[in-house]
Amino acid sequence: MKKTLVLTHEYYPFKGGVSRYVYNLFKHYDKKDYIVVTDHPEVKTDGNVINMKLKSPLFWPTWIPAFIKLRKIIKENNIEMIFTPNILPLGTLAFFLRIPYVVSLHGLDINLALKYKPFVTKRILAKAEKIIVNTKNTAKLISHLNLPSKNIFVIYPTLDWEHHFYENKFLKLKQKLGIIDGDNVLLTVGRLTRRKGQDLVIKAIDRLKRKMDIKYLIVGQGDFETELHRIIDKTDLEANVFIFKDVEDIDLVYYYKMADLFVLPNRETSVDIEGFGIVFLEAANFKLPIIAGASGGVTEILTNRENALLVKNGDLDQLTDHIEHLLKNKADAAKLAEAAHNRAKDFASAKQQSDILKNILS
Repeated sequence: MKKTLVLTHEYYPFKGGVSRYVYNLFKHYDKKDYIVVTDHPEVKTDGNVINMKLKSPLFWPTWIPAFIKLRKIIKENNIEMIFTPNILPLGTLAFFLRIPYVVSLHGLDINLALKYKPFVTKRILAKAEKIIVNTKNTAKLISHLNLPSKNIFVIYPTLDWEHHFYENKFLKLKQKLGIIDGDNVLLTVGRLTRRKGQDLVIKAIDRLKRKMDIKYLIVGQGDFETELHRIIDKTDLEANVFIFKDVEDIDLVYYYKMADLFVLPNRETSVDIEGFGIVFLEAANFKLPIIAGASGGVTEILTNRENALLVKNGDLDQLTDHIEHLLKNKADAAKLAEAAHNRAKDFASAKQQSDILKNILS
């Protein structure tokens, strides 16, 4: 492969869909074949990873200082290709650095780019050596631009994280949360945003709390946390709903193992959609029955009533009915879980997807 500069706002160990997507694609390559440049505060300069400012409010365009530094990095390291998962503004940087580049698109990013800077966005995509999309649904978002189809590749996010399970640690966590046999445990893993629908799950639990005992585990970080706490307080569910902000990937196994049902009723707006949802593959891997929002790339993974129950956009009544049904009907839940587990096997491994990208970067 050509020596590649990975230009990204997010990278491991930051916990995010894009950071995990990019990391899983590149971690299988020899580190001498690529350099990562990122400005995320949780990522430190180490080895082939460089943390530096990619935007400065003192300049316009804000990326001018980074442009000068990147030219030096490219020259000193004999960089032949740029890969960026951030079409704006990093795609603009790649455009002006005048070496071949690959842009990766994920859903919300391209919708916002086309809405607010359509001319620049179209130029970036038109000049790109190749375009990576995380789902066929994301590819549809740029279909009207009449870009050469031979330059567009679907590379799905992949399930590729090792985990070890320690029974004592698991039992201590259950005890800490007051979870006992017979409790119905729901789980959502994902960024705390309105789009993910954690607020809808809390409201559904409020409707069901007089019928059944439910504990709800929310794993993730984000700006929606304050609103979620407000809803928890309003519904008097402090003893039922728990938010965990700093769970490491290696510890996710305990939350999946604790759950009876995985729920992520993602919403869709005019610009914000669920690009793919790697957490659905994780839940399927642990043979959990799944309730998901029927939008975006989710429908490429899951089929309603075949391997999951899907919820219409923001439909609280339907979500409540689905939760109640699966918690009361264990046979139906087990059937969906097994089907989802089998469906997850259809997706290529991170190594296989890395091999596809390696050919693109060659």
